[in-house]
Amino acid sequence: MNVNDGLHGLPESLGVSQTSPASAVQPQRQAAHAPGSGATHDRTEVSTAASLAHQAMSVPDVRMDKVAAIQQALSNGTYHVSPADVADKIVGRMLGK
Repeated sequence: MNVNDGLHGLPESLGVSQTSPASAVQPQRQAAHAPGSGATHDRTEVSTAASLAHQAMSVPDVRMDKVAAIQQALSNGTYHVSPADVADKIVGRMLGK
C-alpha cells in the first residue's frame, strides 16, 4: 500500500512548488543560554510532506456521510465498481492524467 497515493496534486493545490520526502525526525540538543548549567533545549523539524499532510487533514472537505456509506458497502461486500471505470482509471494514470 502506498500512503502517498492520496496526496497526488496536493502541493499544487496548496500553492507549493517543491516538496521533499518525509524522513525521520532527529532531535537536536543545543546548549542552554547559561554556559555550564547543564540544561539543554530540544528542537525538532517537520518535513514539507508532513506539513502538507497536516494541512490536508485539517481541510473539512471530507463528506463523512459518503465515506460511511462506502465503508458499509465494503463491509457488506456490496460495493461494486464497473470494470470500464477501473480500466479508464488505469489508462488515465498510465497517460499521466
